[in-house]
Parts: sequence; C-alpha cells; structure tokens
Amino acid sequence: MDGGKSKLGKVHVPYKGVLTAGFYGFMSVSSVFINKAIFKVYAFNFPFTLVLGQTIFTLILLLTIRRLGFIRTAPFQFAIFKRVFLLSFAFLLKLLLDMSALALVNIPMYGVLKSSTTPCVLLLDYIMREKKASLRVQLAVYATTLGGLIAGAGDLSFHLPGYILALSSAMATAAYVVIVGKLGEELSIDSFTLLLYNNCWSLPFSLLLVLANGEGMAFFTFEHAGEPAFLFCFAASCASAFVLNWATYMCTLVNDSLTTSIVGRTKSILQGLGGLFAFGDVQVHPLNLFGLLVNSFGIGWYAFEKFMEGKRKSAALPMYTQLGQNGQETLSLHRDGSQLTLQLSPKPSSGKDKQQNGRV
Repeated sequence: MDGGKSKLGKVHVPYKGVLTAGFYGFMSVSSVFINKAIFKVYAFNFPFTLVLGQTIFTLILLLTIRRLGFIRTAPFQFAIFKRVFLLSFAFLLKLLLDMSALALVNIPMYGVLKSSTTPCVLLLDYIMREKKASLRVQLAVYATTLGGLIAGAGDLSFHLPGYILALSSAMATAAYVVIVGKLGEELSIDSFTLLLYNNCWSLPFSLLLVLANGEGMAFFTFEHAGEPAFLFCFAASCASAFVLNWATYMCTLVNDSLTTSIVGRTKSILQGLGGLFAFGDVQVHPLNLFGLLVNSFGIGWYAFEKFMEGKRKSAALPMYTQLGQNGQETLSLHRDGSQLTLQLSPKPSSGKDKQQNGRV
C-alpha cells in the first residue's frame, strides 16, 4: 500500500515541520468554526445535506489528486471493502451526529461534550479487552469529565436535544476509534484508502437520508441558497473535511504521529476559548467558565500523559526508514488512546528488502 507516498512530501520548505503542525492545528480548529458559521449565521438547518456535500467533495477531490499522482491508494479489494462497512457506518453516524449537535450547541460546550469520547473509549476497552489505562491517564480523564459536568451545570444556554446529540456523537466516535484500532491492527490499511472506502460507503446512505427526511427539496428553496457568500461558506465547509484529513496526513508525514496527536488534543482548548467570543451565543456564567477551565486542564493533562507514553514507546521500538523510500512504508491509522493517529507501518516486502533498516 503506497498511500504514504506523496509529491508534496518531497518539497523542501524552511520550517516545514512547524508549518505543517500549525496548519493541522489551524484546520482542526477552523473546520469547527466554519461548520458552526453555516448553522449560526445563515440558520442552515440541514446537517445531513452538509454531510452529503462533504462526502461528495471528498470523493471527487480524492480521486482527482490520486489521478494527478499526489497520493496513492491501495488497489481495490472487495474483501477489505466489505470488512470496513461497520467502520464506515460508525464514521457516517459520527459525522451526522457531529453536524446535528454543532447546529444546536455553542462551540465551548460542543468541545466539552465531545471530550466525553475519551471515557467512552476507556469503558469500551475495559469491557471488550479488559484493558485499563494508567492511573495518571484515568485521573486526567476524571478531571476532564468533572469539568464537563460543572460546565454543563452552569450552561445558561442549555439545550437538551443538542446535549443528547453531542453525547451520542461522542459514543459514536468512541465506537469508530475502537473499530479503527481493531481493523488497523489486522489490515494495516493506509489512511487515504480508508478515507476512500469510508466515503464510498457513506455516499449512498447519506443521499438516502437527505431524500428521506426532505432536506434535499428544502435545500433548493432555502432563502440563502443563491447568495454567493453562502455558497462560498458552504463550499468551504464541504472542503474543510478533506483539507483536515490532508493536514493530518502532512503533519504526520513531515513530523511524526506523536506531534500530530498532541496538536490534535490541545487544539480543543483553543477551540473552546475562541468559541466563547465567536458567535455571541455563549451566556457567560462563573460556574460554566470554571467547568471549562477544569475541562481544559484535564485535556492538557491527558495530552501530557499520552505524550510521555508516546516518548517511552518510541524509545523502545525500532524505527523505520524514511517514509516512502523504496515504497517500503505506508501511513496507516492506529489508535492512541481515544484518538486516531497516522503511524508508519512496514509494507510486506521481499527478504532482500527486509534487510534494509534505518532511521526516520
């Protein structure tokens, strides 16, 4: 699988590591704000349509840049395609719940509620694999959860359906993470091939959902549908899903999976701070602010503990040769606690090739 090879990965740019990490962090935060702007500024109440637009855009762009040679995906294998159906179902469910919750809940509380993904993953790990996280990681998760409870108690804009959707999204995300972790260990499928399979499965189902709930017809009668500014924002939202995946890929390609993981976790803090002021939909209450601080502290603590775990693991494991050299490695999705990361995986090779070892 040559999904890890890219023309862009060979471009020499000063401070490329810092730039790619910054771009990934920027896209992680801005994609949430772009989607929220669609719902808040334009009162666009068609989350399923937005997911369908993101799916179509991702498929078109993915196939286009593959055709141009910027990325490679593994040859289509129907057996693998069938196996990722459950994963794709969780992926689509996660997206639909994400968009539906974001339309109803302010950004700080959306981030807080989504942080409950981590305890959900820990619970699933304990039930399915009898695996326990370290005590420090558990304490960090407890702090994050406690902060969420406090913030929710002080949320003057409390919206029960929005909370239910956001918590359901966290559970769907946890299921997606656990399934990816299991399939990643078994298949070593590269990130772009998995993204392609996910969207191939998601397209017909998201289209059926849009038609079934009437969003398809309602979209064309939407009062802002013909406005250039709205169409630009809608296109930006559709593009943001793919650009975020690309930014994740480039950050891991240029830096490492640990850097990407830390940026992905700590961005939630910046997202929450920005969300306090962005759309004027946050009614400030001391209890809510205190809960947000405790939640952010827990997120930062959790990120630190996972960083230290990653450093210890990287010191204990052998390193592979430079990504893409001789087509020997691929960027595959793996689990790192409650987060998905891209990691180097060795590609099966001949005995002669297996003798070539080095360092990143």
